[in-house]
Amino acid sequence: MKRCFLIIILLFAVQSLSAQFSVGLRGGLNFTSLPVKTYEIDNAQIEALPDSYTGFHLGLITQAKFPGFFIQPEFLFVSSGNQFRYEHPDLERDIFFTQRFSKVDIPVLLGLRGGPLRLGLGPVASYMLENSSNLTESEFYEGEKNLSEKFNSLTYGFQLGVGLDIGNIVLDLKYEGSVNNYSEEMTIGDSTFIFDTRPRQIVFSIGLLFF
Repeated sequence: MKRCFLIIILLFAVQSLSAQFSVGLRGGLNFTSLPVKTYEIDNAQIEALPDSYTGFHLGLITQAKFPGFFIQPEFLFVSSGNQFRYEHPDLERDIFFTQRFSKVDIPVLLGLRGGPLRLGLGPVASYMLENSSNLTESEFYEGEKNLSEKFNSLTYGFQLGVGLDIGNIVLDLKYEGSVNNYSEEMTIGDSTFIFDTRPRQIVFSIGLLFF
């Protein structure tokens, strides 16, 4: 048993020495959408729309390539958002507004690789930096102007996707889902309601490895 254990440690050490470690910069676009859902607040309704919001990300990428598999942690600044429709019987028309988020994402992708192709899955942690909404800025909005929202500062999700390595250029196409909500509640005037926002994202990234 001890001999087998030593052999396993030796094989792991040899495999680690054969790994290729790289660091670089990466950026790209993220296309965010929400499941369709309607929220009631007094006589008004707020509907989450499936329309995709185009944002961007920029940051660092590290990549460790082993024989047959890889590990790819990233540290990214992300700008994203979601689209909503606000309806009230006293308004002349419905108001379409946007929630915008600035956050730091730390995804860690693990998976299989063969030649230049990669297939990965892993967790992603998101730290909220700032959020804003332009609902009350609309010329058609006539309700209470004091709008406030509470967001979870730290949320978790997952990513899965495919990648292509061409020399020191790294391409990735990933789907991202959320495990918990971004939002805790929204308050408009004296009315407060729970706002369940679990965004989904399609993420396209291109990276440049320096070594």
